[in-house]
Amino acid sequence: MSQKKILLLCDAFPPAFAPRMGYLCKYLPEYGWDSVVVTEEIAEKIFPQLAENRNVTYINYYLSENRFIQKIKYAFVFAADLLFGYKNYVLKKTAQRKIDKQDFSLILVSSYRAFPLKAAVQLSRRNKLPLVMDLRDIVEQFSDNEHISKRFSKNKVVNNIFTTFLTKRLLNQRNKALAYADVVTTVSPFHVETVSQYNQHVTLIYNGFAPELFFPKIKHSEQFKIVYTGKILSTVLEDPNLLFESVAQLSAKEKIIPQLFRIQFYTNEKTKEIVRALADKYKIEKYIDCFDMVNSALVPDILHDSSVLLLLTNKQKTGTKGIMTTKFFEYLAVEKPILCIRNDESYLEKTIHETQSGISAKTVEEVSDFILLQYAEWQKNGYTHQQVNKSEKQQYSRKRQAEEFVSIFGSLLKHTK
Repeated sequence: MSQKKILLLCDAFPPAFAPRMGYLCKYLPEYGWDSVVVTEEIAEKIFPQLAENRNVTYINYYLSENRFIQKIKYAFVFAADLLFGYKNYVLKKTAQRKIDKQDFSLILVSSYRAFPLKAAVQLSRRNKLPLVMDLRDIVEQFSDNEHISKRFSKNKVVNNIFTTFLTKRLLNQRNKALAYADVVTTVSPFHVETVSQYNQHVTLIYNGFAPELFFPKIKHSEQFKIVYTGKILSTVLEDPNLLFESVAQLSAKEKIIPQLFRIQFYTNEKTKEIVRALADKYKIEKYIDCFDMVNSALVPDILHDSSVLLLLTNKQKTGTKGIMTTKFFEYLAVEKPILCIRNDESYLEKTIHETQSGISAKTVEEVSDFILLQYAEWQKNGYTHQQVNKSEKQQYSRKRQAEEFVSIFGSLLKHTK
């Protein structure tokens, strides 16, 4: 029996970002489906193990080895896209050539803002193919335009005016496109509630972990390590202050010493600057290690070697809203105690409680008590382990989530016929 095919359009695909779609394509053949991908080429490559998909077309809009040329090309593409929808146009033309040569059962598009939703809608309508839209992130989850990473002006007022305009434009484009989707999938209850305002056919499919990579493993370590893997966009969104204050207090009381107790960040330069500034503020530089970002294939070993896994968020009113980051599910899978700060008082706290995977703290005292509890276990055994709720954990397997996507695809085809 020949496999059915989806045409997958996305703003990024491994080895760059979007592991959600990378894992989906990895598991689809097990359920009788195959994928053809058209995506933008992104410079940062952190998921090499998901780059084995043979049928991916990467569109290079502006990347160049010459930084000056790249800046010129980026400015041109940005302006052309803003005025004429250039990126959607190029992707649509590229994808149409795939459709002309192959038989597809449906179109799946994945985005975190708006591109390439419009191209997907136009291709779906022109070729009469069912359309599934997957929103990995949404603009509304951020508190203050953090979804736009680039500054457009050194003048704060001018920059705020432009980012506000751009945000409204992105939301308008996204919401118009959503109305044409046969099904919308997204990643948390907050996202479902928000997106349902524009399309009633919304299904929740969480992010998750790859079971063949992330699993429990007992590993003794000579130091107690609180580990964070990933970036900090801003302390408004991801606030580590409670941890730093707790460590300062524990150090002052001589409960911990830097020779045995480490806080380790695997991250980018911007985050290192944030961490070092906070370490200086609380005078705990001697406890901090900052390492470069690593590709995702190395992350499981880092997690296995940890004692506590640090998850950063903030209270919902000021921080991110409804984000169920992939990091949490990978932490959960290795069954190490999770320290989540600051408590979001929302879906993440609820899930940590349901999975029995750690603590979602809102006070320094809670953080200190949790650290000392795990520190005592490490001193006794040479490692830590969290007794998570395994039945709750299993629903977050990437392979199981691929099955959920396939179920949606099958229902759509049955309805179409």
